[in-house]
Amino acid sequence: MAKLNLDYYDSSTDEVYSDGDIEYELLQLAGQDEDNWYNDGRWPVIYHMSPLRQNILNWFPFKKDCSVLEIGAGCGALTGLFCEKASRVVAVELTKRRADVNFHRHKHYNNLEVVVCDFQSIPIEWKFDYVIINGVLEYASYMVESNDPYVDFLEKSVKHLEDNGRILLAIENRLGLKYFSGSKEDHTGKYFSGLNNYTSEEKVRTFSKQELIGIIEKAGLFPTKFYYPYPDYKFPAEIFTDTTISTMVPTVADYPLDMPRVKLFDENKVYQSLMQLNIMDKFANSYLVEISKTMEVSQTDLSYVKISANRNKRFRICTYVDNDKKFVYKKALNPMGCDHLIQMHEKNNQIYGNGNIKNISSEWDGQKIIFPYISEKSLEEVLLSEIRKGNFMGFLTEFERFRDKLYNDINLQNKQSTVEFQKIFGDMNPQQALRWVQDANIDLISGNIFITNGMYSVIDYEWHFSFKIPQEFVLWRMLMQLMNEYNLSAFMNKSYIYKLLEITAETESCFSNWEENFAKNYVGIKDLYYLSEDIIPIDIEKAALQYLNENSLESTVFYDLGEGFSDSNYERRKAEPTESGFVVTFSNEELKFAHKLRWDPLEGMASCINIQQIETDATVYEIIPINSEGYIEDKGYEFFTFDPQFELSGIFENASYLKVFFSCVVLDWTTGYQKKEEENNQYRRELDEHVLINQKLETELNSVRNKHSSVQERLDKELDQLNKAQTELKETRTELVLKKEELDRVLSELNKKQDELNFILTQMDERRLKTAVKVLLRGQIARRKADE
Repeated sequence: MAKLNLDYYDSSTDEVYSDGDIEYELLQLAGQDEDNWYNDGRWPVIYHMSPLRQNILNWFPFKKDCSVLEIGAGCGALTGLFCEKASRVVAVELTKRRADVNFHRHKHYNNLEVVVCDFQSIPIEWKFDYVIINGVLEYASYMVESNDPYVDFLEKSVKHLEDNGRILLAIENRLGLKYFSGSKEDHTGKYFSGLNNYTSEEKVRTFSKQELIGIIEKAGLFPTKFYYPYPDYKFPAEIFTDTTISTMVPTVADYPLDMPRVKLFDENKVYQSLMQLNIMDKFANSYLVEISKTMEVSQTDLSYVKISANRNKRFRICTYVDNDKKFVYKKALNPMGCDHLIQMHEKNNQIYGNGNIKNISSEWDGQKIIFPYISEKSLEEVLLSEIRKGNFMGFLTEFERFRDKLYNDINLQNKQSTVEFQKIFGDMNPQQALRWVQDANIDLISGNIFITNGMYSVIDYEWHFSFKIPQEFVLWRMLMQLMNEYNLSAFMNKSYIYKLLEITAETESCFSNWEENFAKNYVGIKDLYYLSEDIIPIDIEKAALQYLNENSLESTVFYDLGEGFSDSNYERRKAEPTESGFVVTFSNEELKFAHKLRWDPLEGMASCINIQQIETDATVYEIIPINSEGYIEDKGYEFFTFDPQFELSGIFENASYLKVFFSCVVLDWTTGYQKKEEENNQYRRELDEHVLINQKLETELNSVRNKHSSVQERLDKELDQLNKAQTELKETRTELVLKKEELDRVLSELNKKQDELNFILTQMDERRLKTAVKVLLRGQIARRKADE
């Protein structure tokens, strides 16, 4: 059991720093369900009780069997982590109420001692491998009375550090980008408090990177390595280092959890500009610094960390990259997460589709998965490149190339989800045929896919399932991640997604339901978006124009004295406010000689101008808006130009004054451009749709042409064969006629020969008879002679 040490306790310090009576509630929450912080939603509960606070160091490679001194442990947001990592933990807390919360949360740890006191009171002989100063240095002036309390605080802290130990210091950067873009200073609750270097009444202090380095070095210490937690050190989800802060763009959102903020500009765009200038480290929102007694201490072999801890315990992991960017590692943040990683490792080298998509190989060393680092472009980078160029067809080509390889002629199936499927994704079923595939990876988001030698290498295959899942759902998740993370709704709306995936709005609704069940019920995502305070967009341009509108408005009238308007004949007057707008009076001598007037209500601003009344001793019979976009009911004429103009025609002879009553609504200077851009975007979208339709029609037409060509080719071939057969038939007929003629001739000759033969036979018969008679006669004669 943990120990609560009151040996050095001084009750007078209990009110030095406190969140008030809510700390009694925190004591009640200690030891209860760890998800209570998320369900409660109040900032003190979130800050003190959320396990996500451990993200600042849950990835850090603490030495085995190390000892940890935690200065300013508070209610124990990090103490449990240290108890898991170290063999001995001393958590020092100034106030007893907070120490009680910490003790009750972690009293089941035998290696923990919670000490209630000012850390300066603990025995000097207590030495530790690590001294943790997490969000405490900024309050040093409350604890250390000296001319340089921040340096002295570190000097006192290092006395408890082993010679080869390290101080791990986390603190905000007073020049953090979020403070420029509209976040209040975390401790004073005021805008620009740190940027203005605080006031004498503000005892809390944070520091820029160079200021912090100066304090560390002045204390005789060495800043061994800087880390840059994003969004900040309180709830980081990514950790950058000097090798990655200007090369890798953050992938997580920054939500204000403690108090509302304003938004003065697009922080992401400025962040990337600072990256390109290689100075983003100076504007990181927070710092985590490894500090040592000597320069010889080796640096931790880490260049980047992604922490996935806002999940159910069995899925909590972190991903990190080594200094040389040769390997990527995935490690469980608790023992329950190892099974999840082993299942992931078993899917290494798995092939998708037609074989051109493949999970990269991995190794399991018993504690973590090891992957090779891939430096090629990701599919996400390729798609975003086309989007930034405004090349929808290029985006379409790249996406369809991957889609077709993934689909690989998979047949459409009308399928009902299985019981296994429903346990994870819910029981809603799609009402259309989809491409259901066994053993699918639903996390094929474009950032997880790298293009290497024409192959798609998948680096993160965490969410494989053995049962059948439609590939359309996989690609829908890819597109939704792109749209949401990079705000691409203006580039690609839902109708495009339906066309790309060949799904209906009803199917998309089904996918959304699946995703919600998967994220909330299965993975257990704790999305900080739902705990966020308001982000209030402030348009500086509008604010400035409003100020000018409320305090100063000048109008000008130009006199056409017969030679047109010129810059030499004009009168400028300040417009005075009225209950319904403004009034301006012109009384220059030139008025009575004017042929025409040109009235410029104001300059340098787009606006809506409504002329309410003209009072004059002249006669004005026509007012023409020269460069207006058109008339808007109840607002007047809309001018996108910075120089709105009206032409006044009439009789001004002997006129002595002209008084114009009008209303003026100053427009954002981008309004006109935005409207034109919206029209252009709509035109481009329609054009892209037509191009897409034309492409499909062209494809169908080509298919018909190919079929026609094939049929025509076959027909031509058969016609050739028929013509050849007809020719052969004619030749045969001719040959037969000739043969018949020949046969007739032969028959005729045969008949002649037959007649001749018959004649000969007749002759022969006659001759035979004569011969026979002769023979008989000769015989008789001979016998007679013999008888004689």
